[in-house]
Amino acid sequence: MVKFISACILGVFVIEDDVIVDKVLFRKDPDEIAKKLADIENTEEFAKLKHKHGGEYRSSDFLTNNIRKIAAETKFVRDNAELNELMSKVGIAQTKLKISKLERRDKLIIQTVSALNDLDRILNYMSERLREWYGLHYPELNPKEYEKFAEQVANQGRRENFKGFTESMGMELTENDINLLKNYARQTKQMYELKKNITNYLEKAVPAEIPNINALLGSILAARLLANAGSLEKLAKMPSSKIQLIGAEKSMFKYLKGQQTSMPKYGIIFTHPDISAAPKEKQGKIARFLSAKLTIAARADFYTKKDISKELLEDYRNKLKEM
Repeated sequence: MVKFISACILGVFVIEDDVIVDKVLFRKDPDEIAKKLADIENTEEFAKLKHKHGGEYRSSDFLTNNIRKIAAETKFVRDNAELNELMSKVGIAQTKLKISKLERRDKLIIQTVSALNDLDRILNYMSERLREWYGLHYPELNPKEYEKFAEQVANQGRRENFKGFTESMGMELTENDINLLKNYARQTKQMYELKKNITNYLEKAVPAEIPNINALLGSILAARLLANAGSLEKLAKMPSSKIQLIGAEKSMFKYLKGQQTSMPKYGIIFTHPDISAAPKEKQGKIARFLSAKLTIAARADFYTKKDISKELLEDYRNKLKEM
């Protein structure tokens, strides 16, 4: 038989014809053993034996079936009781290691889109403050794009530097006033740049993590739906009727308390253009249909990790046309 290298909780072994040719034993540290077994081919023990004997790594039934005998012969443990305790501790350490390595990128997306929501609120306040503040100096200016406005104030400062300026009824400002305004405008502009960076990140991260939900909603709305649900797992376990109302919890509570007469028909998915741009009498029907597709998408993204977005979107589009 071919000589090969294998490992168990005792160490790394070179095996040929069910005979141990060479070995390097581990230290009796459960956490260290668990880490080494998780990536055995990158350990010093494996490198040492491979350099000396050659051969590739593969699992070994011989080691598994004879672990107690090998532990006794190598005097790795005093008795079976100590081996049982070590096996138990290594098992716990391996479980902890696996849990710590579980990909929870949905949590990263949730934190990112929550940061984007916070940033939107902050930018609204800062932009409006800049408009009112600079309006004392140049009230005739009516900015339509706040990001461009912040850049103009940061770069040009005084109203006289604005293109098309002739005269103004605004107050004169000192050099200190202008410098402070320019600094505030620069900070506002930087916040807009940060928003762009976050949006770009989401446009890459969301399709990679939840491709099926992303296909139906787009990256930003998909991320917001995920954030409102709490996690991809929670979203995958929700019925379509609950997905339809995500984001409308306050309205639902008011309806249940009798504080409003009609039950909400949709939550944040209303911002989807297929719903918001549809005739009012069809919005509820489209919301129900979209939610049903989102249920399938969320379960595919969480349970199977299969990208069925092409088929899902095609079916959704065809039935939407029929509506």
